[in-house]
Amino acid sequence: MKKNNFIEICYKSLKKYNYIYFTDREFSSLVEDTVNEILNEFSGKCMLRLPEEEIIFFEWLKENDFAVWNDIWNDEISETYLVSIDLLPVIMNLDGRGFPICDLQTVDNYYFSINNMVDKESKILIEASQELFKNNKSLTPAQMLALEISLEPIDIWHFAYKHKIKLEVAKEAVNLLVADNALVHLKEAEYITTFVNF
Repeated sequence: MKKNNFIEICYKSLKKYNYIYFTDREFSSLVEDTVNEILNEFSGKCMLRLPEEEIIFFEWLKENDFAVWNDIWNDEISETYLVSIDLLPVIMNLDGRGFPICDLQTVDNYYFSINNMVDKESKILIEASQELFKNNKSLTPAQMLALEISLEPIDIWHFAYKHKIKLEVAKEAVNLLVADNALVHLKEAEYITTFVNF
């Protein structure tokens, strides 16, 4: 789809909904150049509705960890799942990681990047996990989490949802990695912002 078609879609959507709405097909058609064009036109001026797959995730979160859902969406636009258009580059490539949950104010954050991994200990763990994965061997939740973190930043809720494991199991994986001195768990948003890169 051409860039100017997306600009037209944005204007039509704003006229109809007062926010930008893309279908799943349109989201999957986005490329970096198009996103830049959209941001050049709309940055700081409007809201964007999350993709349907991410809305389904947040409905799961609402049922499974309401305190976290409420920390994020406790305002008048919560049911429409609107975010700043400036977050489009983060949202366009969800790949199971989704809209990053990394700025919680009332509950502990569980957002991790490679910068949270302790060099020596985590390197051994990641290499072992990669080897197991390559050989189609099963991984423990802690090994899966270490592997996910080594690839791209992820929060514990998207991790649990993506791998279809209980939140308690995912949080225990964090505790194990911390206990093994392989992971640093920063719980407050003010300390996480230095690790967030979007």
